[in-house]
Amino acid sequence: MSRIPAAQQPLPARAGLAQTLEQLTLSASSLALLNHCPRLFRYIYLERLICPPANAFEHELERKQGQQFHRLVEWYSRGRAVEPRLASLDAEVRQWWQVFLTSPHAYPQGRVLTELPLWQRVEGFKLIARLDRLVIAPGSVHIVDWKTKRYRPPDSQLRNDWQVRLYPLLLCGVAELLPLESPFHPEQVELTFWYVQHPQHPFCLRYSAAAYEQDLAHLKATLTHLKQLQAQDFPMTAHTERCGSCLFRSRCYGLLPEGIPVAELLDWVWPSEALQLADSVRETESFSRLD
Repeated sequence: MSRIPAAQQPLPARAGLAQTLEQLTLSASSLALLNHCPRLFRYIYLERLICPPANAFEHELERKQGQQFHRLVEWYSRGRAVEPRLASLDAEVRQWWQVFLTSPHAYPQGRVLTELPLWQRVEGFKLIARLDRLVIAPGSVHIVDWKTKRYRPPDSQLRNDWQVRLYPLLLCGVAELLPLESPFHPEQVELTFWYVQHPQHPFCLRYSAAAYEQDLAHLKATLTHLKQLQAQDFPMTAHTERCGSCLFRSRCYGLLPEGIPVAELLDWVWPSEALQLADSVRETESFSRLD
């Protein structure tokens, strides 16, 4: 009798999932991971299985540098002294800070809100976001997100990024709570991803009512699909070329994975979406509606 490959078998029922789908709080990171692999989404967000990347030191250094830069901008935006803190920071972060000071973002025109949490319920799910900066000026509501990674994706890829879709969408959903001086329209929303290592090439987006309706429809379709995936016990991705770099592959394939070239098995690279898990989980418990 032929053996059914482990990857094609349904996952065993678990009586004690760390979270049920109804309890889940969704972010851009979790939605991106759902697109990457539904089964990995279950492992990470429902079963709360966390496994370190093979090159953990490199990723820890990048995460630490990113946090340091974000805190510097937050302190600066709140009017706190930054210079006394610089000596204790990573040398590369100090270089980034000098680049920031030469950019227009060092001198925002308008009311600045920093590290701003947003949340809204859509189709029964709680959606969250934390905006690095929101600048409110007459006729303009400007979202700015600081990016410290070396790689700057092409605009064609960024336009479909869940951050690009979700941040303006949630902002529009809570716009009546913002301290605006005039009636709100989605056309007032701007979004900028500012890459500190590519300061001359930010990603900029001007939002619109049509974009809002499209993004809302796309989000609702994704949430409906999420419920369908739950009924299917979160199948593994159809893009099996991703499996060779997944640290959870033995849970899907067993100890002797079938159909994955040996060369790929030796290349353990953690999916970039999952690297944001720890921060997303911490944020989930600290978000509250604007007041």
